[in-house]
Amino acid sequence: MLPTIREQPMPWLINAAQLDKFRKNQKALIILDASYHMPDDPRDPKKEFIEKHIVNAHFLDLSAFQDPQSNLPNLLLLDEKRLSEKIGALGIRNDYKLIFYDNSGLHTACRALWMFKMVGHNPQQLYILDGGLAAWERYGGKTESGDVTYSPKHYSVKLQPMYLRTLANIKANLQNPEEQMVDVRHPVRFAGGPEPRPGLRTGHIPGSFCFPYTVFFDKEGLFLPLDKIRRRLMDVGIDITSPIISSCGSGTTAPILNFVLDLLNQPNHAVYNGSWSEWGSETLYPGEQSIEERPVETCVG
Repeated sequence: MLPTIREQPMPWLINAAQLDKFRKNQKALIILDASYHMPDDPRDPKKEFIEKHIVNAHFLDLSAFQDPQSNLPNLLLLDEKRLSEKIGALGIRNDYKLIFYDNSGLHTACRALWMFKMVGHNPQQLYILDGGLAAWERYGGKTESGDVTYSPKHYSVKLQPMYLRTLANIKANLQNPEEQMVDVRHPVRFAGGPEPRPGLRTGHIPGSFCFPYTVFFDKEGLFLPLDKIRRRLMDVGIDITSPIISSCGSGTTAPILNFVLDLLNQPNHAVYNGSWSEWGSETLYPGEQSIEERPVETCVG
C-alpha cells in the first residue's frame, strides 16, 4: 500500500513573470531545460538548446539518467552513487531551487521534476515553468544561444521509493487492488490500437483508467485550471483522494499526472517506472512462468 506522505512539501507551478523575478533575485537557483523527444522524433533537444534557451539555463539530458543495464526505454537509473555524480556534474547542490522547463510536446519538465523527487530533492524547491519555452518567449523573456559548461558541485542522492512502482508492485496490485491505475497514453493505444514500439502487445493493464496526458493542457501548452482538471478526473471515475499509480508508454509522460496531483494537494501517488514498455512486452522476464502473469485488456470485442 502506498504510504501516506501528506507531511511532505509540494512542488510549484510558476509563470514566466515569476521565473523572471526568481532568476533576478535568487542566487541558489538553476534553470534546467528538460526537453526530451521520443527516439523516432528527428528533433535533437541538445541541438535545440544550443540554438536557443532561457538565459543562464543548463541542459538536463534525461536520457543520461536511464538505466544502461535495462532494455526498457527511459527506465530511471536507481544507483544512488552514480546519480549523485551525474547530478553534481550539472552544477547542482541539494539546497538549490530548480526550475524546469521544456520545449517538447511531451511536457518532459514533469518527468524531470519527478526524477528529482525520486532522488530526494526537497519538493518545495522544485518548480515547473507553465508553458515552457514558448510561454517564456511570449512573455518577452531573454534567451541566448551556445553550449553551457558547469562547475561541478557535491550532490547526495537518497532515493525515495514511495514515488515509484515496479513490475512486482503492479502484479501485486492486480491481485489485491489498493491503488488505482491511470494510463495517460492516447485512447487508441489504451483501447488496443497499434503500438509504436515493436515487440509489444496492445491494450492496457486490467482495471486501468484512461486519461490521456494531452487533456491537462490548453492549445498553448499551459496547464488548464486545476478545478477543471479535477472535474475531468472525477468524470471518468478517478478518486483523486485515493492512491494512484500513473502509467504511460515508457514512463516519460506518466509524471504529468503526478505533478498535477501534487498541485491538487493529493500526494498519494507513484509512477510505474517500466510502464507499457515493460508490462506489454511479448517476452517473459526472469522468474515468470507465463505471459498471463501480465494480463492485458482491450476495449474491442
